[in-house]
Amino acid sequence: MISDALSFLKEHESFLLVAHVAPDGDTLGSCLALQGLLRQLGKQAQIICDDPMPHLYAFLPGAAEVLPGDMDVAAEALIAVDCADIGRTGKQWDRAGERPTLCIDHHVTNPGFAQVNYIENCAATGELVTLLYEALDEPISREAGACLYTAIATDTGNFAYSSVTPRTFALMGRIMESGFDLPECNRLLYRNERLQKLRMTARTVENAKLYRDERVIVGTLSKAETDAVGGLKADAEGIIDHLRDVETVIVACFLREEGENEVKMSLRSKGRVDCAALAKAYRGGGHVRAAGATLYMPLAEAEERITAALLAAFDEA
Repeated sequence: MISDALSFLKEHESFLLVAHVAPDGDTLGSCLALQGLLRQLGKQAQIICDDPMPHLYAFLPGAAEVLPGDMDVAAEALIAVDCADIGRTGKQWDRAGERPTLCIDHHVTNPGFAQVNYIENCAATGELVTLLYEALDEPISREAGACLYTAIATDTGNFAYSSVTPRTFALMGRIMESGFDLPECNRLLYRNERLQKLRMTARTVENAKLYRDERVIVGTLSKAETDAVGGLKADAEGIIDHLRDVETVIVACFLREEGENEVKMSLRSKGRVDCAALAKAYRGGGHVRAAGATLYMPLAEAEERITAALLAAFDEA
């Protein structure tokens, strides 16, 4: 509940905010905005992430201050931001020790792994951080506004997903009042692709296989293919959307080989298949229409097993 989160923020003086592995716009934008809120309250707050800052989000105010995962930070309390389960925190939860912990998250599959949990099924974790600003009657700065916009926009497909509600737009109205540069933030988010990412997308589309009268699509990308075009792990964000957007497709899967016997799976559905249920079977999580997991097996085996599971779920639905 928000009341529990507010008590947690008031009770402690220094915080380490944990952004999830393979960081996206919601975890980073929410972390940076929450950091700004805590500093306005006179608290100390730093952000840590086990994976590097993606090029796409380097423009966010304060992004350069995000600490690498191997740093040892002497904070009084830990806050996991947009982390659907302990695994998404990387090594940070193992290092928490006896420190108090809070989780702020919007994923329906979140088991509530922290001592205090502020979990609500909504469009983005950025919504929950905005509500914290409101509850504490704190103004949203221009910098925090850019971060909150990024958090919510990127997790809603630029306000296009079914998770968007009237409250989402009401909160965005309040964020807009901060005076951040909306056109420039939008350009940097949606009109600013690395060429290497476009080449990774092209390889994935070329590899894609269609099933069930072209209503199910599975795209793969090997590490060798990523390396061949000079791609980065962060460049994989959003590739799944190109598969989902094929006109006939109802459910899409993107399998990206990250290392030996390690495959990242992304799932997207237009409503017929429960992506969260599929991901949960592989210790992943997410939402009904968007979810993911890490598979510890060769890429070819992952493609075979996930394709079978996806087709079974499609047929049953």
